[in-house]
Amino acid sequence: MSEPLVDVTGARKRRGRAKRRRWLQRAGIAVLVAALLGAIAWVVWGSPWLLARDVEVSGVALLTSDEVVEAAQVPLETPLAAIDTAGIEGRVVAALPAAASVKVTRAWPGTVSIAVTERSAVVIIPLGREFLWVSADGVIFHRSSEAPGGVLLATAGVSDVHVIGDMATVAAALPDQVRAQAATMNASSQDSIVVTLKDGRKITWGSAEASDLKAKVVVPLLGVKAREYDVSAPTHPTTR
Repeated sequence: MSEPLVDVTGARKRRGRAKRRRWLQRAGIAVLVAALLGAIAWVVWGSPWLLARDVEVSGVALLTSDEVVEAAQVPLETPLAAIDTAGIEGRVVAALPAAASVKVTRAWPGTVSIAVTERSAVVIIPLGREFLWVSADGVIFHRSSEAPGGVLLATAGVSDVHVIGDMATVAAALPDQVRAQAATMNASSQDSIVVTLKDGRKITWGSAEASDLKAKVVVPLLGVKAREYDVSAPTHPTTR
């Protein structure tokens, strides 16, 4: 009995045709993907539909939106995707001391959103008929004709940035119950910071060093009946 003939040549041809079809399908898909990516890239980077046309500002109270927009220098009518968000953030923070931080995002199709976090005052310093606002990091960032409520009034030379910075550090370190009783703060040097309470009692803080420890020491110390409290050496506080 003879063996059936196997069409080896035909099978090879069929496998070859199938292989070519798969290759053509893959090549076609690759071409379509490349075309699609190219179209998307053109829409994002080259079309007139996704240009930066508007600037939106949020989070401002001391600053105005116009001040932020002017400092940001957003290059309008350029592709939104090409906007240097970090550069805008840096320009706003550098130009406006009241801006503690800035976050810039793109809002498609054509808006640049600038969210500002403003500094808050821990002390204010009277200067003539105005008050200078000082943040916890010692930056004089604003001035006003009226004193803001709930902020410690400090006396210091406005040209002595080191003293101002240390007073701000102390003010930020004060425990809530002490801050609520505090009326003024004064310093003739970095080592002579004194906090006066509303009832006239005084806390000699000394320098801004070890302020966290001094803040822990001063709370129980105020429970002692006295007129003056000295935490300048926090491991050996005294009263009199």
